[in-house]
Amino acid sequence: MGNVNLGLCNTCRARVPSEFITKDGQLWIRKECPTCGVTDSMVSSDAQVWRNKRALWPYVSLEREACGMNCDRCAIDHQPNIVFVDVTNRCNMNCPICIATIRGMGFDFNPPLAYFEKLFAEIGRLEPKPVVSLFGGEPTVREDLLEIITIAKKHGLRPHVVTNGLRLADENYCKKLCAAQVPFRFAFDGRNAEIYERLRRNRSAYGKKMKALENLRKYSRRKHTIMATVGRGFNDQHIGDLLQFCHENRDLISDIGLIPLTENWRPGTFEAGMPTTMEDVEKIVEQSVPGGRVEFIPSGLSYALKKTRSFFRKNPRSEILLLAGVHPNCESMTLLISDGKVYRGINHYLRKPLHQAVVELATILRNLEPRLDGLDAQRFWPRLRGQAVILRALLPWILTRLRFGRLIGNPIAALGRLIMNRLGHWRTRDKAPRRRARRILRVGVLPFEEEHSIDAARLEKCKAVFAYEDAEDGTVKYIPACLWYPYRNPILEKLSRKYGTVGKWAETQYPQKRDGERSIDPAPAQLIQHGSRETRRIVETVG
Repeated sequence: MGNVNLGLCNTCRARVPSEFITKDGQLWIRKECPTCGVTDSMVSSDAQVWRNKRALWPYVSLEREACGMNCDRCAIDHQPNIVFVDVTNRCNMNCPICIATIRGMGFDFNPPLAYFEKLFAEIGRLEPKPVVSLFGGEPTVREDLLEIITIAKKHGLRPHVVTNGLRLADENYCKKLCAAQVPFRFAFDGRNAEIYERLRRNRSAYGKKMKALENLRKYSRRKHTIMATVGRGFNDQHIGDLLQFCHENRDLISDIGLIPLTENWRPGTFEAGMPTTMEDVEKIVEQSVPGGRVEFIPSGLSYALKKTRSFFRKNPRSEILLLAGVHPNCESMTLLISDGKVYRGINHYLRKPLHQAVVELATILRNLEPRLDGLDAQRFWPRLRGQAVILRALLPWILTRLRFGRLIGNPIAALGRLIMNRLGHWRTRDKAPRRRARRILRVGVLPFEEEHSIDAARLEKCKAVFAYEDAEDGTVKYIPACLWYPYRNPILEKLSRKYGTVGKWAETQYPQKRDGERSIDPAPAQLIQHGSRETRRIVETVG
């Protein structure tokens, strides 16, 4: 095949030769299918910004043996930073824009704990250990979610729960889950019920999500990540308010991941009106932050910190990144810093644009690596020496690139805030959970579930994967996150047949009605198990 880049045909999903082309300043991927002909998909609304990312974080070309996008048969070790695990395909919502729910799958995937024991035992052997995100469906509809979390921790893993948050509106349930000290990746598209009416067809979800966030504030000792779908014409005008919400709750929220609204829905079930790409979301954020001065860079640049991080953190893999992409056109990121009232773009606090400052920083750290190679970061004195070498090299850069007047503000007021924070911590340490409010909000723009615009080159060194057991040979395998969904259904159906299912599952309840009341979306007949009293109990529980 040579080093030909591949994409997925828009019609038949075959792996076919692809190339990037420019139309009216936009970047498109053109796929040439021998059966269906030529199909094009928009990748970026701004081709120049897309290319600038490749200049900033050098593009890694395809190897001699090109990626064939046959992820189920590929043996490449992705050395993942983050591993997603589907724990169920049940859900207590029915969002038309989501492809990860039970609607249309035709089978029930809800495997017993033995499946997760096997999966986590294998993932736990990876070094350094990745973050594990419990995914779905909606993980909280499983009554044994706490047991799944316990199994993951037993194998030395750090589980996160990706949730729509509805069950966390139940105060007792939220309290119980928070006691497990698990971080959440909480789906929250903005502070306006109309957003959920238009994007999710579920206006009542907004109130439940707000109640869930109140419960998290009350019971959780951790900081959490907000995950928001951003669609032009849907909630772009509300992103400024969403960022302000994060500012008001900066002791609870440390990160926000923004996912462009991607056309994954079945034809005729939803109409977006206009596409939303990563570069669109970046511009929306810039327009939403007071004073602008927001600049996004490829998240892959953070890998320049890997060596130096090892002298300060036991695990050199970054936990900052949400998908941990190494490709220049994968995840992009920026930092917003509080001035006490609102978040401002990081360029407000820098003497040079972010992209220039980061390149300088990466160069300094790269030049340091030969001096650090002879030091063992696992031993105390060499570790201390390495820290001193790093700090000495970085100090001149820090002093000349940061605007300390803007960053610190009034030094007396800053000292007073520090003292009050410490006093507050001392006074409340035995009462409600105390979380220190951070000034920095990490913002990531994440490509996800992008079958129409994915290309093979973006998958080769992907650090975000889905893990599953091969039902036929029993081995644990990994598939890059953005190409999981073409494989998902057959894989999970085979596992469902192998393991069976836990719990009973009747007609899946989906909030549909505009007045907030429920209506039933008929589920496949094979999902209706053991009715009557047990069915009613499950419906009440997951609702």
